[in-house]
Amino acid sequence: MKLTKLLALLLALTLVFTLAACGNSNNNDPSGSQQGTNAPLNREDDTSSTDNQGGGNNSSNAGNIDIGSIMSGNGSTDTVYGQLDEASKQQIISDLAKDGYKASFGADGSMTIVDPDGTTVVQKPDGTWVIKDEDGGEGQLGGDWPDNEFTKLIPKPDFELFAANTETDSFTVAFKSATVEQIKDYAAKVKAAGFNINEEVEDQEVMGMVIYSFTAENADGYTIEITSANGTSALTISK
Repeated sequence: MKLTKLLALLLALTLVFTLAACGNSNNNDPSGSQQGTNAPLNREDDTSSTDNQGGGNNSSNAGNIDIGSIMSGNGSTDTVYGQLDEASKQQIISDLAKDGYKASFGADGSMTIVDPDGTTVVQKPDGTWVIKDEDGGEGQLGGDWPDNEFTKLIPKPDFELFAANTETDSFTVAFKSATVEQIKDYAAKVKAAGFNINEEVEDQEVMGMVIYSFTAENADGYTIEITSANGTSALTISK
């Protein structure tokens, strides 16, 4: 059933961004004041002092960074860590090294964290996060529409991207907000772009929930499936 496929797809996307990580090392650097960031570094056993007699400053130059959220792909985009001052960057590098993570900062304003298992998480200069694995897979939470061999085959949608995952033989994206009518209109555009072979369409209502899916192939052997159920929508292109 297409609904089952959709729910499995969204679950898979969630798992893509749920990587094992926890920040449990002590942060005992009591030096300096917080500069350039309001992001939380939530380390569960953080014993550094946060009560400065001067009143308004926290004890850590790096502020607080929630490594668990970052490594799960849910890091806040409010703080772009690559824009912090140099002292804050060095403290982040030092703190993450205690947990086995390798952090570095690019000249473009990006931050890269490599997990002990080889997984790489990058915060782009615009604040969005990308997760890359050793097999060439790349997951994205939020951000712009990706530019790859799969997205070149279809029109760029107007919907806000929730998450995307790119593998060597497939591309999957979940949209944050799109009505079923918008999905149907987009499917028509995809069909006009060449996905019109072996077309299958499902459009029904089950227990008050509208379920819609469009599946088709193009002449180059790519298959697309666009699915919407109860306001949740996703798209998959595979070779």
